[in-house]
Amino acid sequence: MVPTLVAAALLGAIAPFARSIAWGVPFGLLSIATVLRSFIGSALTVLVIGTVTFFALRATPMTPSEIPGTTGAIAGLIGLVLLLSSVRHMRHVRGLSILCQRLQEADARDAALRSLRRAFGRARRNDPQLQIALVLMATGPLTQAGLWGEARDALRDLNDGLLTEPQSVLRNQALATCELQFDDTKAAQRAIDRIARPTESSVEVWLVAMEALIMAVAGETERALSHLGTQGTSDNPSLKASHRLVHAHIYAARGDEDAAIQELTALQHEAGRAGLQRVTRPRGPASPLAEQLLDEGSAQSG
Repeated sequence: MVPTLVAAALLGAIAPFARSIAWGVPFGLLSIATVLRSFIGSALTVLVIGTVTFFALRATPMTPSEIPGTTGAIAGLIGLVLLLSSVRHMRHVRGLSILCQRLQEADARDAALRSLRRAFGRARRNDPQLQIALVLMATGPLTQAGLWGEARDALRDLNDGLLTEPQSVLRNQALATCELQFDDTKAAQRAIDRIARPTESSVEVWLVAMEALIMAVAGETERALSHLGTQGTSDNPSLKASHRLVHAHIYAARGDEDAAIQELTALQHEAGRAGLQRVTRPRGPASPLAEQLLDEGSAQSG
């Protein structure tokens, strides 16, 4: 059984590197748990196959001296085939999942971002539909990591002509959100305008909130208030926070600083510091008030 043990050890050692290459993830970004699972899984597979093969070969006319080597070769070959099949299964999704997770870690972010760019580039050249899927899946993690520029560039790079209607809705909604982070309300409105309206209700409420925000930061308070209408937000805390943001800009534009601060304080209570930071981009009438509250919070924590 020595040849089988050698084959198991070799294949187990190769397995993590095979996954790294197939998934497009640098080996250093694989977790220890992933490496160990890969090693142990491949090694055990070879050992099990080797055991079955060993007893099967003993029932053949093969000489006893030939059985160990043949067993090791067969087990290693079958194990290799299974490994290659395994690493290719959903390899893009698995790789993207690891890279997106690593984006949230400061010490791994740069390496993960470089790999993500390479993945987008390969998909763009070889399979534009895969590029669309990867970008749409990665947009959330990119923005969560504060990489708004990367998310915006990736979304802009998608070919409009290849997007299905659902993909177009997701892409342009996300792109509008990114454009607002760069204070480009005109680009955000253009992205929203590319969406066929009305769309699915769960998306439509967010588009309405974004349009109202664009109106509010421009000082068009009546239009913004009318556009929001009577949308219910009690069952959606995130949407409720967006409405508070719009109302804060409306009150500030009308000179009602107390009401604006009341909305901002409630927003801070419900969404934390991140909620106030959203008021600063795009810039609008309530942005200075939000920055004042942020500074006060920093001073108190310091």
